[in-house]
Amino acid sequence: MEYRLAKTEDVKEIYEIVQDTIKRIYPKYYLPEIVDMFCEFHDKDNIGKDIEDGNTYVLLENDKIMGTGTRKENQITRVYVLPDFQRKGYGAFIMNQLEAEIGKQYDKAEIDASLPACKLYYNLGYKTVDHGIWECANGVIQIYEIMEKELKKISDASGNLRLRPYKTCDAKTIVTWIHDEISFRKWCSDRYESFPVTEEDMNKKYMDCNGDCTNMDDFYPMTAFDESGVVGHLIMRFTDEEKQILRFGFVIVDDAKRGRGYGKQMLLLALKYAFEILKVKKVTLGVFENNESAYYCYKAAGFKEIALEKEEYYNILGQRWKCIEMETEAWQ
Repeated sequence: MEYRLAKTEDVKEIYEIVQDTIKRIYPKYYLPEIVDMFCEFHDKDNIGKDIEDGNTYVLLENDKIMGTGTRKENQITRVYVLPDFQRKGYGAFIMNQLEAEIGKQYDKAEIDASLPACKLYYNLGYKTVDHGIWECANGVIQIYEIMEKELKKISDASGNLRLRPYKTCDAKTIVTWIHDEISFRKWCSDRYESFPVTEEDMNKKYMDCNGDCTNMDDFYPMTAFDESGVVGHLIMRFTDEEKQILRFGFVIVDDAKRGRGYGKQMLLLALKYAFEILKVKKVTLGVFENNESAYYCYKAAGFKEIALEKEEYYNILGQRWKCIEMETEAWQ
C-alpha cells in the first residue's frame, strides 16, 4: 500500500474514482438533482486545482489508485474510495493521514459530511456542530452535516506515548476496552475460553501460565501509556529456539482513543524494542480478514501480508474466519 501526494497525471484517475463512487452510491441516499450537483462540483478542473495546490492525496494498492482525500487548511474534503474497495479500512486510513497533517497546525479538523460517509466520520470521533444548505436544480434543497473533531490529542500521541512491561494492575483497565464478543474474538481468537474476560483471567494467563509459553524467557507482555494512563497493550513471544523471530499478539488500544494514531505508534515502539533491544530478525503477527482497521494499522506500521501454502481458518462464533499472516523484518 502506498499513500502519497497526487500528481498532475493522476487527475483522470481521481476524477473517475470520484464520479464512479458518486453515481453508484449516492442515488441510494439522494434525489437525482443532488447527485448531479456532487458530480458537477467534483469536476476535473476543481480536482486539478487542488492537486496543483498540493492539497490532494491518493492511496494505491499494487500501483492502482483506489482512494483519494483532500485537505484545505483544516478542512477535509473529497474523501472517496472506489465502491469495490469500501468497508476494508481504506477510508479510515485516508482520514487518519489527513488528520495527522492537519494536526501539525490546527487543533481541530472540519468536514462537510455526505450521508453515505456520516457513519464513518462518527466512528472516527467527529461530531455534528451545524448544518449547511445547498440549493440544487429544480428547487431541490440539500441539507448536510458540518462535523468537527478535536485533534490536540492526535498531535500529542506520537510524542508522549511510551512502552513498559505489563503490570498486573493494568488488566483492570485493559479488559474494559472490549464491549462485545465479536470484537473480543478479533482480539484474542480462541486464546480465552469465554467472554467477557476478567482481570483475573488475564493475570492468570500472563503470570501463572506465562502466556501459554513453555520457556519463561519466551513471553513479554507490554503496556503503552501516556500522561492520561494506560492506553494500549500487546504481547510479544518468541516462536523459535534461536530467538530470532518474535510474534506480536493481543494488540489493543483504548477504544476511546482509536483513530488517533496510538495503535501505529505503539507498534512502532514495540518494533523498536524487538529489533534494537531483543535483536530479532523478524516480527510476525496474524489478523483476521474481517478486522480491516487492524489490518491497515499493521500495514501502516510496516507489516506486509505473506502468502501461505495453505490458508488458515478458525471456527469462531459458528463461522470460519480467515487469518492473514503478516511480518516485517529488522530495520536496516
